[in-house]
Amino acid sequence: MGKYISPEFLDVINYAICQAVDEFLNGKAADFFTKVGEYHLDEALRRGLITIEPDDKPLNTLVKVARYLESVGYMEKILINKLSESEALVEMHGVSVTNSSVKLLRANKQPSHYMTNLMIATLRKLGIEAELKDVEFDQEKRKFKEHWKILTTSTSK
Repeated sequence: MGKYISPEFLDVINYAICQAVDEFLNGKAADFFTKVGEYHLDEALRRGLITIEPDDKPLNTLVKVARYLESVGYMEKILINKLSESEALVEMHGVSVTNSSVKLLRANKQPSHYMTNLMIATLRKLGIEAELKDVEFDQEKRKFKEHWKILTTSTSK
């Protein structure tokens, strides 16, 4: 193949998809993007792009997904700073869809939250629920930060 899709092109595609989803799904965009994360995970697992082991610790599983997203160029770097076994700060650097996401957020529309939905789907595969909140973002630096907290697990991890 040799050539990759540019971050700018991906950003435009993200904006167009999010706008169309918001327009056509009347308030159900977040549910739609949750399903997108689930389908992405299923396909990535099927292709062997991501592996999940039943005994993986939740935050270690998020690290696997982070490395995958870096390897495909979705983001330049994702740092997962563990605060405990059940909490972490997730810093995303060089996010390819920064401009579209910020534009959508400022217009009170639903961005794709692609990484977030993929990570939530991954945890759910392990029977784990999590909550997260946005901590900060810097459009110029293309950086976002979220606080993640593991809420429930079906087995002790």
